[in-house]
Amino acid sequence: MRIGVAATRPPVVVRTEPPHGKRDQPLNASLVVVFSEPVDGASTTPTSIRLLGGSNAVSGAVRFLDPSLDASHVSVEFVPDSPLAPHTQYQLVVTRQVRDLSGDPLAAADTAEFTTGASSTGPPASIRASPDSSLFLVAGETYQLTAVVRDVGGNEITDQPVTWASNRDSVVTVSPTGRVTALIDGWAAVTASVGGVSKPVFVFVAPNPAASITIAPNPTTVAASDTLILAAMVRDAAGRVINNPFPYVEWTSSDPTVATATAYGYGAGTVLGKVTGVSPGSVTVTATSGTARGTTVVTVSPRPVASVTIVPDSATVVVGGAAKLRATLRDSSGRIISGRPITWSSDNATVATVDTSGMVRGATLGSAKVIAAREGVSDTVAITVRTISLATVSAGGRHTCGLTSDGAAYCWGDNFFGQLGFGAFQGPDDCGNGFVEPCSTAPVAVVGGLKFSYVAAGFDDACGLTETGAVYCWGQRQQDWRPFNTSESDSVPVAVSGGLTFSAVSVGLASTCGLTTGGAAYCWGSNGPGLLGDGSGVESQVPVAVSGGLTFSLLSVGWYHACGVTTGGAAYCWGGNNYGQLGVGDSSARSVPVPVAGGLTFTSVSAGQSHTCGVTTGGAAYCWGWNFSGQLGNGSAGFTITAPVPVPVAGGLTFAAVSAGESHTCGITISGAAYCWGGSTNADWVPVAVAGGFTFSSLSAGATHNCSLSAGGTAYCWGDGGVGQLGNGSTTGSSVPVKVKGQP
Repeated sequence: MRIGVAATRPPVVVRTEPPHGKRDQPLNASLVVVFSEPVDGASTTPTSIRLLGGSNAVSGAVRFLDPSLDASHVSVEFVPDSPLAPHTQYQLVVTRQVRDLSGDPLAAADTAEFTTGASSTGPPASIRASPDSSLFLVAGETYQLTAVVRDVGGNEITDQPVTWASNRDSVVTVSPTGRVTALIDGWAAVTASVGGVSKPVFVFVAPNPAASITIAPNPTTVAASDTLILAAMVRDAAGRVINNPFPYVEWTSSDPTVATATAYGYGAGTVLGKVTGVSPGSVTVTATSGTARGTTVVTVSPRPVASVTIVPDSATVVVGGAAKLRATLRDSSGRIISGRPITWSSDNATVATVDTSGMVRGATLGSAKVIAAREGVSDTVAITVRTISLATVSAGGRHTCGLTSDGAAYCWGDNFFGQLGFGAFQGPDDCGNGFVEPCSTAPVAVVGGLKFSYVAAGFDDACGLTETGAVYCWGQRQQDWRPFNTSESDSVPVAVSGGLTFSAVSVGLASTCGLTTGGAAYCWGSNGPGLLGDGSGVESQVPVAVSGGLTFSLLSVGWYHACGVTTGGAAYCWGGNNYGQLGVGDSSARSVPVPVAGGLTFTSVSAGQSHTCGVTTGGAAYCWGWNFSGQLGNGSAGFTITAPVPVPVAGGLTFAAVSAGESHTCGITISGAAYCWGGSTNADWVPVAVAGGFTFSSLSAGATHNCSLSAGGTAYCWGDGGVGQLGNGSTTGSSVPVKVKGQP
């Protein structure tokens, strides 16, 4: 076999100081020869490297530079025995007698001619390192740095050694002679200094491939729902720590249903991973970088329950009614524990029962205690099953709300949107007929313990007015307009913002209005078409003033329009008008209040779906708007029949009040008799007496049901009862008034 062998390369002169042709060389300046490789010190003599002044040899010594400037022995200095003569020509001669460490002679002799000036060198002004700015190494490597010190004139100075220092000895160390050793990956600044001059070289150290990974702690435990930080120590084959391994460390769990593992960042010489306990069990957590891997065993334990807290801390229900209790588990540090079933029980199930979700239902009058327990820790609340006396009642879309004589609010019926005021999409009953439709067929207390002077049910929400004039709302829209919302915060009373003091409130399908104590009207919610009456067409989550500066004594909000009666008895309406429900003689919507035509003086008005009715000061009832089902009460009906101005209700009855529903209307005469009109036959297109011979003090028409208070203070409801809105404990409708449960 023939193998080509490269010829050896003899040393050469790389540069001299001064260079060939230099003029004005300082008299004491250094005379330096730099070779291409280290040379043998025995071959560097005043004979092999000499200085000639003309034809005469200048006496002097030859030496290597100080190791702090050049520890590799490639730089040799000729030092004259005495300063050079000014303005004299010299020759620095390097002969082939100079040999490298292998004994090879210099490839060629070299001569640098220069002429001295009359000055001397100054103090150090600059340092040039080699390499000059940055150096890239791999952990474990070494590199010899060199330095050249010059004065302000650029003359090299060799009689002042430099000092080498590293700002990060944990990453890079440097010897007094400038030899750099890379310890671990990272970076450091290595600085050469002399006098007041310094020069940094930035050394970047790359890691070796990862060879091993150890994880601490190992083994370890974490509680379910808690997190644990693991530290992985990554080392190369030589055992050196790797700060920033590449490929990056990947964290995995053998079973994410027990615990998950993800990257978390970097620590002091470690790579961090975060483990989150999910459920009790044991997993292996692995950290991987390239082919290196390390493992630890993590046991997930349940967090012990330290406390159970039930809210509310007491509850009052009626027989057949319900209250929703909520229990919160916490550990010893106060953190909430979720995902663990709670055991509910009642100490007197003949009075009150409780199901697995914390829903309490009244069985008989009396008192009971309900307990929520988990892992030997419990909390107890007092339950009172009582009768209630309702002072007001308001029928809404598919629910009803009432107020007791002591100001407590109760609601019943549909609770899909939280309109019962104790939590959305839940209830003691299911009225879905095969579909989930949470409801209550008996009155349930609105949570929060607020005391109200009036409560009004809207289409799928409700609002209450406190004795201090504050309005609180709950259900689908609470106090602002939201197309669809079943969040928990919307299903309990929330204060209407704005800081106004109200004397009355009315809730419609998409907006709510209130009267201040001074009679000014404010509305909030949807503003299409012109529902807020402020002329802007922009919906608002806070009450905005209705335009016109009118002073009202009464307000009523319907599905898409609103009306009010001024203190002088004039009726004004605004909003949608596609069926003439504003009573202004046409079908154009209005975004500000406009007077109802006819010049009638009203004591009250009521806005329904697409029609409006009112009672004049003489007790006559008038209605206007759509008359599809005979809801205007004038004996006619039809899909295209409308009355854009008030028309009298037939029958000549004298009414105290009327209430407009979805497609029907009801009224109470001054003697307390209830009449309703609107239906499928012409007999219903005029007022028809409500069966039962009751004498009522108030009446409220909802979407498809009605509720009234008898003169004796008992609440009754009739009409559609499919979602419990009649409050009599069933989901069956009734054409005659039925008593709401929970009353004496």
